[in-house]
Amino acid sequence: MDQIRYEPIGVVESPFDSAEAVPRPGSERVTASGTLEIAPEFEPGLDGLEEFSHIIVLSHLHAVTGVRLQVRPMGGTPVGIFATSGPPRPNPIGHSVLTLDDISGTTLSVSHLDLIDGTPILDIKP
Repeated sequence: MDQIRYEPIGVVESPFDSAEAVPRPGSERVTASGTLEIAPEFEPGLDGLEEFSHIIVLSHLHAVTGVRLQVRPMGGTPVGIFATSGPPRPNPIGHSVLTLDDISGTTLSVSHLDLIDGTPILDIKP
């Protein structure tokens, strides 16, 4: 297969400095706020996004080391990685549903953040 290459459109600024610091999905503790800093050349692509209350952010999970095809979610029964949303995947692409609080230029203020500081942003969808 041909290789696929993506260029980030921005970066996450988050209070979390490691994957261990991020609350587990579904946790009531996933309330952190942060910003998405979008590269200036992509600012026109943000037009109209303010009409939405939530956004889906696709990201490169840059802190993931290694791939595990079998995992034990929450210490339970082993399942394949594709039956989970866990990060140690062959292609560490993350997806996060975030509350869009504000847009100021190329800075998106968000809450319910579950990404670590410095995470490259690949795409944003309403």
